Amino acid sequence: MVQKVTSYKILAAVAVAAVITLAIVGYWFADEKSEPVYLSKIDKLMFDKDNKAPKFVLTLPEPGKHQQSGGTPIISASPDILPLPQTPKNDALGPVLETLNEIIAQIPNLNQLTDQQPTQTLRYITQDEEMIEKDGAFVLPKIAVDGRKPWNEYGESVNTLPNFKKVALIIKGLGFDPLSLDKVAKGLNSEVSISLSPYAADAEKKITSARQFGHETYIDLLLSSKDFLKSDSGPMSMSLTISQDEALQRLKRSLSVNAPIGGVVVNDGVADESNQELLTKLFTELKNRGLMLIDATHGDGVEQIKIEGLARRKADIVIDSDFRRNSIDKAFKKAEEIAFSKGQVVVVIDPKPIAIIEAYKWIKSFSPQVSYEEAKNMELTKPFALVPISNLVME
Repeated sequence: MVQKVTSYKILAAVAVAAVITLAIVGYWFADEKSEPVYLSKIDKLMFDKDNKAPKFVLTLPEPGKHQQSGGTPIISASPDILPLPQTPKNDALGPVLETLNEIIAQIPNLNQLTDQQPTQTLRYITQDEEMIEKDGAFVLPKIAVDGRKPWNEYGESVNTLPNFKKVALIIKGLGFDPLSLDKVAKGLNSEVSISLSPYAADAEKKITSARQFGHETYIDLLLSSKDFLKSDSGPMSMSLTISQDEALQRLKRSLSVNAPIGGVVVNDGVADESNQELLTKLFTELKNRGLMLIDATHGDGVEQIKIEGLARRKADIVIDSDFRRNSIDKAFKKAEEIAFSKGQVVVVIDPKPIAIIEAYKWIKSFSPQVSYEEAKNMELTKPFALVPISNLVME
């Protein structure tokens, strides 16, 4: 009997010991699993509850005293760890800064244009009262009673020496940014012509300012977008879905800027049998008002619309899509080839800074105009003469 009781006591002791062991193991695993998962070592250092010495000490400046390093707080290492790495001296950063400056210098910036004195003076800075008429809320250009036409009167004829090829450059789509327009007006030769977007605010003020620096001024005519199912060129464009009367009203609204304009620059868009009848009516309106038409489209749809007596010209080169520097340079080289072969060339560009800067450099590369006798003793690599667009337009 005593032997049985002893056996039961041993079994009970073993059972209790096993329960206690399981409880300890369970508590240990529970504690491990409940430890927070840190996103990084920095989080662990920040939230670790162990009593550890700080790795860095942040010393804030005392009130009334200047901070070191231009206001940057002083960070010192704790005595029990290695010192912080020293900041490189300025001379060590020299090559890096020099490289950064070179990169920044390559970024197109209209501040690279330097102001210059006008190279020509226009006869009209504001409208001639004899060449305007009121049509409801619109003030529109018209042919004067004596036959003078706005495209001719508001332009400027310049003389070029016989051995130089004529180059006309138009910058279209201007007017959204007044600072850019001001830079272009003051920094580029007066012979460069300017065309404002019909959406430009304060068009009268901007056109008047540009003309004070000698630039001929025009307005963009927006055709319906070729991708009209996905994009829209706005309420001033010649949409395929509007009537001819509505299109005529949009044209008049574009022309009613209360400032001298010589005509329109037609932007790329739909110009085929879909709206040929509509465009015929619009171009006839331009002719009847003594305005010119510059075709800056990439196709020949506008050229197919023949209007007797309309002053017009097709652009030879249009830079409005590919603005890589090498592509722009190739376009200007193509313009030079056309000028050499035909004696003249018309180039139209969008107002992207890189296009304007490259155009500025291109113009500066032209050889100075000299007489035939003087040219015998000089190497004229680029005998080009910049002229306003009105000089290359014919009725």
